[in-house]
Amino acid sequence: MSLKPDAMDRIRNLCCGVLGFKYALSKEIGVLIPFVAIAFLIAPWMRSYDIDSQINSLEIKTPSKSGQIELGSLPNLQEMIKKSRNYRYLDTQIGFYLKDLKFFSTYSKFDAEKRILNALPKRLAKKAKKYVRAVLKVSQHHQVDPIWIFSVMWTESNFDYSAKSWAGARGLMQIMPSTRNFIYKSYHAKGKKLLIEKENFNINEYFPYRVQKEDLQKHLKKLANIELGVIYLKELLSVFNSHKYATVAYNMGPGWTRGRLKRNQPVGVKNQYLDKVKKAYKTIIEEI
Repeated sequence: MSLKPDAMDRIRNLCCGVLGFKYALSKEIGVLIPFVAIAFLIAPWMRSYDIDSQINSLEIKTPSKSGQIELGSLPNLQEMIKKSRNYRYLDTQIGFYLKDLKFFSTYSKFDAEKRILNALPKRLAKKAKKYVRAVLKVSQHHQVDPIWIFSVMWTESNFDYSAKSWAGARGLMQIMPSTRNFIYKSYHAKGKKLLIEKENFNINEYFPYRVQKEDLQKHLKKLANIELGVIYLKELLSVFNSHKYATVAYNMGPGWTRGRLKRNQPVGVKNQYLDKVKKAYKTIIEEI
């Protein structure tokens, strides 16, 4: 059976998708055959899968008046966080420049958030304030260096959720829709759920203000965008075992990065994206 060029392109793209790229980068036909077959079988299924429809169908359970707490009517969260335990990154591979993450065991959650925001230019701190808690909590859940995540977000979107690239990447972490859906479905295939899908999830724990009911869906999508970006970066880090290569792969694509490394070609040399992420990282840690 012969396939049209456009069909082959779709299959090749699926083979080199977010989580399948470990094995699909070789050009030898013997290696590609099983992955081409798998991609051909799942292509229609993946095209029809949409994370937005999943988010829209979520029902966040909040007790009614007959219960205890309604959405948006929690006690003073800021005071609760001030008194709460520190962020914990005990099993985290550290990114650029830092030797350890003891900073987070020194300060309370509230003080850690404040110090990170104070390290940013004032023009960005106001926007970043909305998301610093979400980044730290999501990074802690997945045990990924939060300063790295924050630096990638700074570089990708300047903390602007409405940002959209010329190629169609969207959100705070600037993820392509097809990549986002692939990560989501692959994560579910492992028997895992996003934070927003967990039974005891509370949106108000992730933002420094009370989320109103009419804004709930938008905030769920913001948090999903952050978490999927964290999951993707963690997967890239596990493959390349280098924050440098993982950062380049997030921008240039894992296939491109693996191909360069396989051919002993330089990766990350005179790379403006990598330089921006490293500069953002250094700016933050020099102030905290």
